[in-house]
Amino acid sequence: MIANVNNQDVSRPDFSARFDRPVVNIEGGSVRHLVITIKAPAVPPSAEPRQPLNLGLVIDASGSMSGAPLAAAKAAALGLLEKLAASDHFSLVSFADDVICHAEAVRLDAAGRRAVGEAIRPLVTRGSTDLFGGWVGGCEAVAKRQAAADAAERNHVILLSDGHANQGEVNPLRLAHHAGELRKRGVLTSTVGIGENYSPIQLQAIAEAGGGRMHDAEQPDEIAEIMFAELTDALATTVENLEVRLRLPRGVKAELYGTAPLNRDAEGCEILVGSLVGGSTRRLVVKLKFPAGAADETLPIAVSARWKTPGADAVHAADIDAPHVRFDKARVCLSQPRCADLARIVAEQWHAHIMLRSMMHNQDGQYQAAEEFANRERHFYARYVDGLPELQASVSELHEFSTFTAHSVDSMTSKELLLHSYKTSRGEVDRRSRQRKSVSEFIADEAARHRGGS
Repeated sequence: MIANVNNQDVSRPDFSARFDRPVVNIEGGSVRHLVITIKAPAVPPSAEPRQPLNLGLVIDASGSMSGAPLAAAKAAALGLLEKLAASDHFSLVSFADDVICHAEAVRLDAAGRRAVGEAIRPLVTRGSTDLFGGWVGGCEAVAKRQAAADAAERNHVILLSDGHANQGEVNPLRLAHHAGELRKRGVLTSTVGIGENYSPIQLQAIAEAGGGRMHDAEQPDEIAEIMFAELTDALATTVENLEVRLRLPRGVKAELYGTAPLNRDAEGCEILVGSLVGGSTRRLVVKLKFPAGAADETLPIAVSARWKTPGADAVHAADIDAPHVRFDKARVCLSQPRCADLARIVAEQWHAHIMLRSMMHNQDGQYQAAEEFANRERHFYARYVDGLPELQASVSELHEFSTFTAHSVDSMTSKELLLHSYKTSRGEVDRRSRQRKSVSEFIADEAARHRGGS
């Protein structure tokens, strides 16, 4: 069932779509940025008990988690139990080169809480890292409860891992595919990377396509902090499975800055935004390249959205008002003013996109591709932010960044740059409370390290 909603519906996200420049060259080749802003509805005040949570916790118990990491994960799991309600259900799965379901959809009344606690405490490390098998095992436990429930519940899996998946499915694209299929069935996944040697690319693929969030817990004592924050966000989510669709005129090509999955078809493209916490704002920056056209001809870009309210089956839909672009001569295009505020949003997302894509190439060992992408995009970025004095430092930062993309990058720096880019593109707050070096400091230190080694 698809339900259309109007602007007065309090459960409707607030949407807007604007171009940084609305005039394009009649000769073709103009690049314009469409900025789509989405504000999630606030969590409604209610005296009613919250909707029950069907939560699956999947813990990496491979050998690298031995000692403090696993001890902290177990303590965090026990703490999580204390924050859940008696009406919630809890599943616990651990994985190494095997997968063990320690608790399946246990109702957290007093007896259930004791039983889950007794299942958590004996966990020990063993073997390698079948992340895919463990994650799917947790999703299956949640799905069994989902099928048996006689009332609406929120179905959510939290996956904790400190390493690269090295057994079972390891390809990020395939992991994303499975996460997307589970999301469509109503089971969402968030991920928590532990330490500095996990794969942000694998965990990001699962969380992004799975409709959840990716977090980092660098130190063992941060695991509980991050898990509690994710629980808070999951319970405060007011929009799920949000998809934004663009219907594009023939010849218009689209590229999205950031990490959200984008699927193209003959009529345009669809962007998976996923879940939004109540009151939060998400911005999508879509780069559009236009063909040639006749003077004063206009091209409409139709934008629409579909989403669900957590715990409900109905799919809501709404059209988003979007401006047209107009064709004119080159001199008119060059003289048109741009909206400085929109340009800053574009620059922020573009900057993060450059680092993200370049580091993804770098992590795959495609060093030449990483360097070429960083340098090519930096050139166009510098031209775009010309005239915005406050953004000139970001051009210098990208230049410094590009100096080391063609070489192996320190694991901590790589992780932090990928995490920063991911959070920036999604408009999310880093939930870690401990002070870190800034992104600029990580870049400067890595550039200095490579200069010293050359």
